Amino acid sequence: MWIGITILGILYVLAMVFLALFKRCRKFALWTGLVAVAVTLTSMTVTGSQINADARAAGYDSADDQRDAQRAGITDPAMWRTQREAYLRTWAAEKKQKEAAAKATKDQESAQADAICRKDFNCWSNKFNRAATKACAPQVERAAKNNFEWTDSFTSPKFPRAVINSNGASITYVGDAIKMQNGFGAWIIVSYECEFDTIAGSVVAVRVNPGQLTE
Repeated sequence: MWIGITILGILYVLAMVFLALFKRCRKFALWTGLVAVAVTLTSMTVTGSQINADARAAGYDSADDQRDAQRAGITDPAMWRTQREAYLRTWAAEKKQKEAAAKATKDQESAQADAICRKDFNCWSNKFNRAATKACAPQVERAAKNNFEWTDSFTSPKFPRAVINSNGASITYVGDAIKMQNGFGAWIIVSYECEFDTIAGSVVAVRVNPGQLTE
């Protein structure tokens, strides 16, 4: 009974969602849909409890326990209890093995993609630009003895240039999109370099010098 009510409730809710697309029916769909959701959730709870009760009456610990027995092809609850742990260990080991194989495949695909990207200057430098900007910018700011002001924009990023070092193991990002105030209160444009370790994902060194970059 409750299973039937649950199915009908789900179908009714879906129908009300569709009906809510029409303005004339929206109010009706909203209120009756909410009632249907409440009834359906109650029915689902009762159905779940009933299924578990039936499974326990049949000699299993729960509905999940019964499904595991069916998965193992065992219909005798007593026999299932004696073999359950062995099956669960086997399934857990199989799941772990599948996850490890999936991870190995993903890692291999990632390594292949990185190998291809490393050969392309734009691909490799762009790959780490965001992380380098986030890590390098605060260190450039700390070089200011007084006030500073970034002058970068959407079309003029903080680090528009890059030099790839050691076959891609590190990248030196370069820019001049910042002004710093000297001891006399005058603003000067400074250029900066930030060497970023692509393996560790961290800053190796930051250098700041007065003046703009030359072409």
